[in-house]
Amino acid sequence: MRYCHIYDPMKLGRITLRQYFLMMKAIRLQLIDKERDLHAGAWLNVQAKATKQRGKKTVPYFRNFDEFFSNPNDKKVKREKRILNAPEYSALKEMMLKVNTSNKS
Repeated sequence: MRYCHIYDPMKLGRITLRQYFLMMKAIRLQLIDKERDLHAGAWLNVQAKATKQRGKKTVPYFRNFDEFFSNPNDKKVKREKRILNAPEYSALKEMMLKVNTSNKS
């Protein structure tokens, strides 16, 4: 419970599934934001040191921060898109509907 900042067990017992899944989505996105912050710090070091040769000139390897952080093959970007586009509780909802309909029969 340390990531969701809810320390009262009574509050935890009263949250709905939708609130829970939204909270988990927010936590995963926060972790990606923390990774981005770490990369931003590393960017300062990389920018100061990384160069490549173009003819007789030495030029920076990355032109800007987004080029460094948002590589199209980057797993972080794909993971963020997957989190934002994921159905929140469809599998659990389907399972609960099956149980409820089987109990009515």
